[in-house]
Amino acid sequence: MEKVRVYWNLHKHTWSIQSCKSGLVIDHRQFVSLKDAKFVVRKGGQKRVREEGKKNVHAFAVGYQIDNSKLHNSNLIDWDRVKYNPYNDAYFMHGGVYPKDNSWRYISEDFVGYIRMESSHYADRISPRVYI
Repeated sequence: MEKVRVYWNLHKHTWSIQSCKSGLVIDHRQFVSLKDAKFVVRKGGQKRVREEGKKNVHAFAVGYQIDNSKLHNSNLIDWDRVKYNPYNDAYFMHGGVYPKDNSWRYISEDFVGYIRMESSHYADRISPRVYI
């Protein structure tokens, strides 16, 4: 099983899957599930986003891709929503899906577990959704 990096592709509006070994993008998917996964924020890229006001790929999930059906059919009540805003957040944050609240907390940089990523369609746009 190959270790991969997964990030939201702003141009294709889908998840890009990059090989950690070769650095090449090997696939694009609307749904991705990872195990033994963690979040990474490269501070240099984050600093550049804040200085230039232009996004770049500096934050992603790293782990081993697994069959989507194992995680995507599970109940969302058991998952926390994840967000990351490079302009405001130092790292990835999570909050409970139910009840809906705005109490976001930083995810520990030591976190390793399952990460679930999907593309959600709202009105005229496609948005990324991430859960742990």
